[in-house]
Amino acid sequence: MDCLTGLQEKDIEKLLEFIFQRQKEDGAFAACPSLPSTVADSFYALSMLKMLDNCNGNRLLFSRINGEKMRAFVRAHVPIRHSLPLRVRFFLHEIFHMVTEDPVTEEDAPSYVDPCDDLDVGKRLNYENYYYVGRLAGHLQKRFQVVDFHLADCTGKDVYFYVLSFAEDAERRFVEIGDWLQRCQNCDGGFGFFPGTTSYIEYSDYSLSALSILHRPPLHRRQAGQYILACRTAAGGFSRSTKAAPFLDASYHALNALLCLQNFTTDQS
Repeated sequence: MDCLTGLQEKDIEKLLEFIFQRQKEDGAFAACPSLPSTVADSFYALSMLKMLDNCNGNRLLFSRINGEKMRAFVRAHVPIRHSLPLRVRFFLHEIFHMVTEDPVTEEDAPSYVDPCDDLDVGKRLNYENYYYVGRLAGHLQKRFQVVDFHLADCTGKDVYFYVLSFAEDAERRFVEIGDWLQRCQNCDGGFGFFPGTTSYIEYSDYSLSALSILHRPPLHRRQAGQYILACRTAAGGFSRSTKAAPFLDASYHALNALLCLQNFTTDQS
C-alpha cells in the first residue's frame, strides 16, 4: 500500500495510466484523450504526479515531464493572460514553477511572473480570488477588499480559501467553522457544498483540507475514505461522484483528500 490511504499499488498504476493517456504532443494534458490540452488539466495532472512522487520517491514520475515543452505551453498563454480567470492565471504560475524547481543554471529557468497589474483594486474579491492574488502578487493583496465572512452564505470551497487566507481569524472561530465543516459530511461519507447537500469529491477535498488546517478531524474518517475510494472508476481515474465519468480534476481532489485523511491519526468513526 502507498502512503495514500486505501490505494494499492495496482490502483496507483491504473491511475498513472489514466493520467498519461491524457498527455498531448505539446507536453501538456487534456480532459480526455480526444481533446486539446488545457491549463487546468495540466495543473491537475502535474500536481498528482508530484503528490505520488512525494509519497514514493522511487517513482520519479516527474522525470517523464518535458519541462521545456511545459514552459513553452505556459508562455504561449502570456499574450492572453489578462483575459483569463485568476484561477487559470494561478495555475499557469504553478505549472511553470513545478517544471523549473531544480534548474541547472538561471538560464534554464527564466522567471515567470504575473504582477496582476490589470486588476481593479477597488473590486471586492471572493476568498478564492483573494488567495490567488496573494500567491501571484502578494504586494497587491492588502489593497483588495474581500467579501464578509458569513458561514450561512458560504460553501465548503469558500471556507477552505478563507481558512487559507485568514488563518488567525479562522483559528479564533475554530469551533464554529469546524462544527460547520463536520456537518457538511453526509451519511455516505462524502461532503456537500454546505450541510445537507449532495456529496461530491471536490467538496470532500475542500472540507477535509480545511479541517486538516484546523487540526479538526471529520466525524467519520473511515466513511470519508470509503466515499472517496467509491468514486474510483474502472478507467483508473476518479469521478466527482459515485455515478459520474472520471476526469483529472476529480482525480486530483481525490488524491488530495486521501492525503488529508492520512494526516488525521485518530479514527473518529
